[in-house]
Amino acid sequence: GLTSPAAVVDAGSKALANAGMSDSVAERVVEAARDCPRVAVDWGSFPDRIATGENELCEVGIATTDGAGRVGIRVTVNDVEMTATTTYLDGETTVPVGVFGPPDADELEFVVEVVFPDLPLMPVRATRTVQVA
Repeated sequence: GLTSPAAVVDAGSKALANAGMSDSVAERVVEAARDCPRVAVDWGSFPDRIATGENELCEVGIATTDGAGRVGIRVTVNDVEMTATTTYLDGETTVPVGVFGPPDADELEFVVEVVFPDLPLMPVRATRTVQVA
């Protein structure tokens, strides 16, 4: 049930040993997971609602809470790519995200996806829904 390095670190070597790993292997796995980046997405002042025809430029923060590495950051709205960038993440970076109120949608689903092209890690995804009024 552990699906990310962060979950492995949080569980600890005892939980891995209880699941059948030897103590020494469990300790090495936890240490390796501890070296992997942990990413947090901060939506900041991202709105919950926007009026039809209105536009607002927001910034979404992406930060490592542990580790560092090269990341790809992709932002989509209703499955359409808005922006994509690759950077070395050691701390925090921001990406601009345009929030707009189209006349043909009731809501917008924004997805920020962070991938690790140099590491065998699953992408980190965060979503936010904005109502169009």
